[in-house]
Amino acid sequence: MGEAVSSAPLPQRGVRAIGLPMWILLGAFAGVITGVVLGQRTAVLQPLGSAYAMMLQIAVYPYLLSSLLHALGRLTPAMARRLLGASWGVYLFLWCVTFGSIWIIAHAIPPAPLPTVLTPASGPVDIQFLHLLIPANLFTALGQNYVPAVVVFAIIYGVAIQKIERKPALFEVLEVVKVASVTIWSWIVRFAPIGVFALFAATAGSIHVDRLGGLLLYVGLFLFGTLVLAFVVLPAMLAAVAPVGHREFLREMRPALVLALVTTLSVVALPFVQKAAERVAAEAGCPAGDERSDIINASLSLSYVLAQLGNYFIYLLMLYAAFLNGMRLTFWEQVLLPLWTLLSGLGSPSSTVDGVVFMTSWLRLPPDVLQLFLETWTVTRYGQVALSVMAFGFVTILVPLVYFRRLRLLPMRGAIALAGSLVLVVAAALGSAALRPLLLPQDTGTLQSLTLDPDLVRAVDVTVETESPGQAAAPQVDREQTLSAILSSGVLRVGYNPFVSPFSYRNYHGNLVGYDIAFAYQLARDLDVRLQLIPFSWQKLHADLASHQFDIAMAGIYVTDERLKTLTVSHAYYHSPVALIVRADRASEFLTRSAILAMPHLRLAVFDDPVLVPMLHRLFPGAAVELVHDYTVLPSIADRINGALWTLQQAAAFAAAHPGFTAVQPAGMGSPILFAYLMPPGADGFRQYLDQWLELKANDGFQDRERDYWIDGKPRLDRQPRWNLLDWLHEARR
Repeated sequence: MGEAVSSAPLPQRGVRAIGLPMWILLGAFAGVITGVVLGQRTAVLQPLGSAYAMMLQIAVYPYLLSSLLHALGRLTPAMARRLLGASWGVYLFLWCVTFGSIWIIAHAIPPAPLPTVLTPASGPVDIQFLHLLIPANLFTALGQNYVPAVVVFAIIYGVAIQKIERKPALFEVLEVVKVASVTIWSWIVRFAPIGVFALFAATAGSIHVDRLGGLLLYVGLFLFGTLVLAFVVLPAMLAAVAPVGHREFLREMRPALVLALVTTLSVVALPFVQKAAERVAAEAGCPAGDERSDIINASLSLSYVLAQLGNYFIYLLMLYAAFLNGMRLTFWEQVLLPLWTLLSGLGSPSSTVDGVVFMTSWLRLPPDVLQLFLETWTVTRYGQVALSVMAFGFVTILVPLVYFRRLRLLPMRGAIALAGSLVLVVAAALGSAALRPLLLPQDTGTLQSLTLDPDLVRAVDVTVETESPGQAAAPQVDREQTLSAILSSGVLRVGYNPFVSPFSYRNYHGNLVGYDIAFAYQLARDLDVRLQLIPFSWQKLHADLASHQFDIAMAGIYVTDERLKTLTVSHAYYHSPVALIVRADRASEFLTRSAILAMPHLRLAVFDDPVLVPMLHRLFPGAAVELVHDYTVLPSIADRINGALWTLQQAAAFAAAHPGFTAVQPAGMGSPILFAYLMPPGADGFRQYLDQWLELKANDGFQDRERDYWIDGKPRLDRQPRWNLLDWLHEARR
């Protein structure tokens, strides 16, 4: 938003009397109403909201660079050293209290579960600390949005400028850049109601109801944290070390707070903060003169850059976004996140936009985190601005008192203030955590809850057999393996195995579901025949196909040399690397095959499959092997094995349905495994039809829809538009 101080307008009436904050709130309210009325039709407004977000970033870096260079460069080296000695403890205290409070209240947000999938790319990576912090090339840092490196560059150059004598012309240029940046923001801020309207309309028209509780939790924690720090912690701590009481500090800051909250611009508070600091300094006995004035001005300028405590609540946003996206932060990410937040939050409140973009990219979170920030910013900005303004007052009053040694220390009052603040913050975190069951309902979108598309099932006459045909009871079926034979009989016989999630398995309701089962239904539907699903065991699959017990086997089946030579095999429709199912708390130990081979007493499980068993012996020749009928027994034997061999996709499906397990793709496991459908020997005509049919399903979107649902875990797109008032009224008239 624009950070400009404007002159007071003449009294106006009517629409022109409505202030910008009210217009923004009206835009948000209108957006919500529009989303409820029009539903998913509001998606056309999304580009408008995105354009507003992009415009906010235009002037961030020019303003940030010019502010830091101007604030630091105009100090003399001697004054800078003394001011540093007087202020570093103040800033350190503010930063520690702010991040400590955020860390405590963030415990109300549940941690993301342990990852269900771990690959070498998602494991511990080089965090490139030096690249993010040291600006070897400023333009590279700007292009890659390395906010910390840009800040460090400005600080280094600001300190260096202090030693240059002829610099008034430079300060004039920097001041011009600052004013130009503010001018640009003043233009952009005029479009804030429109941008907020577009963002809220698009969100209200498409947001899932189960996200509302999480948003309420995040916004509530944000406002509570900022307001408690602003009106309880900072005034209480200032009263414990300075000759100014709690109520007196609030009274001194009232004009600055009122104007800043009305305009939601923290910069407009600076003149009032300066006057308050001058009054307190004079009453405390700080010597009058240019030095006191220079120190107050320098402290105020630096506080606007270094004490924007409200900006640092993007730390809370990142923690909430990580939970929302099911991402558990690594140790180093948890350690470095406060540092990156500190460096990304320097400058005006609008600089947080680029800070959010940077940290979203660094944490590998989806880009829509920025939209989440902007959607909630309409409300959270008030807490953000209030805390920053109170921090300006805290620094600008306290630093001159430290500089001139006019402090009044009351240790007992300070200890009581800290203890009371800690109790208040902890109580809020515990209270919010108690509300989590109401605000954050348990996720029901596990693999076992998935179902076949009702429209697909309704269109097919199906019989699901539950017992495999025994060899003695199932002699060879006298039926040609051709497309014409299937059409003439009116039945498509499909072999399945019920233990191959997500391709072929039974869900919570006991229904046979999965990616391949959906394709079996679609194939029967396109052929206009009945569907008969016949179970098979892996040991008898070859024999069942050779004796024509079914026309095709569809159950996540691997392509092997033997099957290619003796059976009829379709084109591969999927591929997945080899993986292991391991306990989630030890998943990081299995990222390379060499590390696994070095494990003492290695013991791996595998179900009795003619493909997986020899593969396990080849990949891990020294491992003890435990044969199991299927992997449903893994939870009961997890204590005596290191892991179980499967493909990554199948292992990921198992881990998603069984908390405490992770699918790991170790490096060095060779080429991926191909999946195909198997047919009896001599079914070349049927194979040709099937290959062409699979190509058609890839082109008409059926393959993508089923892959998104069964394999990638995305919700099935409802063919009916989401409820909205316009469609409801239309149906009511009918």
